[in-house]
Amino acid sequence: MSTLTVFYVKLLLIAFSSIAVWLGARSNAFWAQIHQNKQENRVLGIGIILFRLLPFILIYLFMDQSPRGDVPFFWGKATVAYKGGLVYRDFASYHAPLFSYIITLPILLWYTPKAIVLLMVLIEAAIIWGTYRTYKSLHTNVLKSVSLYIILSAPMVMVLFGGQEDIWLWGVAVWMLYYFLRTNDDGLGLGLRFSSGLILIKATAGFWLFPLWFLIKKQWSFLLGMIIVGVPSLIILYLLMGMDFLMPLQMTTNLLTPNLFTIARPLITTILGHAPDLPTFSWIGMVITLASAVWIMYPARHKSLTKTLPLAFLATYIAMTIFQPTSPGYYVFTYMLPLVMELVDWKKNRDIFILLIFNALLVVQPFLFTRLESPTYDDVSVLAKPLFLLEYTLQVLNVVCYGWYFMKVYQKARYS
Repeated sequence: MSTLTVFYVKLLLIAFSSIAVWLGARSNAFWAQIHQNKQENRVLGIGIILFRLLPFILIYLFMDQSPRGDVPFFWGKATVAYKGGLVYRDFASYHAPLFSYIITLPILLWYTPKAIVLLMVLIEAAIIWGTYRTYKSLHTNVLKSVSLYIILSAPMVMVLFGGQEDIWLWGVAVWMLYYFLRTNDDGLGLGLRFSSGLILIKATAGFWLFPLWFLIKKQWSFLLGMIIVGVPSLIILYLLMGMDFLMPLQMTTNLLTPNLFTIARPLITTILGHAPDLPTFSWIGMVITLASAVWIMYPARHKSLTKTLPLAFLATYIAMTIFQPTSPGYYVFTYMLPLVMELVDWKKNRDIFILLIFNALLVVQPFLFTRLESPTYDDVSVLAKPLFLLEYTLQVLNVVCYGWYFMKVYQKARYS
């Protein structure tokens, strides 16, 4: 299947999912009947089968397509790990030390890159289920929100065509939220769970520690939990590979879109007279990301962690997609599920419309950006060409949507 054909398939998915979500959001009687008949678990299971497992079978078994996105890179790591290679020393990885070995597990049974995609699908399904179970006691329309998330085309494309793992970060967060709801303890146990993301997924799992720190009451007990996991892990890594274990902390030199830096790059280039230095702006973006997340959440430090924990997660990772020059649109997969749970009011047509526009942008812009060979717009004259102007406009609209949801987090943290 050609790249263009895949894009047309994605457009069909956008159209179908937009209609289905719009109708589903307005069908209150349908969801009430499901709740009355106690069919929630069945509906959720059917949704995962219809919108994740069956498409996987169709794409990768019947049509025998090759995985795209990050999967070839994951496959390269997994095959070396499969042969006993040591992460960071025998192969490059910008993920946490255990990540490469986790994605190796499915190829022990099925030696193909498709097995990695299936793993991503199954883990996303587990996180969806965990989110539903956790939020049942918090929201009245949790089944509706989770089901409509499953139908959205953007997360479907990200996991099925891109093999993205970023939702794993939310998996750790919702695990923490579930633990807190059961124990009302934000100390040692929460710290142990938080630090698991740093050894299982990637370094960005630690970003939301900054706003979270001001929200928890047993801060030093929480820190002890992190130390119990972190210190032995660092010692083992150092003994095995020396300083090579710091590889995930290296700043990337790949400019990814869309974010505030990429849409401002033409102006910055004009002012400086040359292309801006990406590592410098990456560090600036990192500082702004963490500072803005703390700024939003600090006034909410006296509220219950059941309300503020998801908001701290959203504030951090939405800010990252706005301010970090190396953040691509697919990073939205990190927070798309909690965004739907926390920030979308299904009673407001405006909220539904913006979500559907955002959903479409997340699918269309990456294709056009790649199709145009990743333009940087250092030469603004290229914007005179219609396709380049369209792609740049889609970037701007993406960042506007990020900003919209960032303000929604601000309002909810401060005033609800």
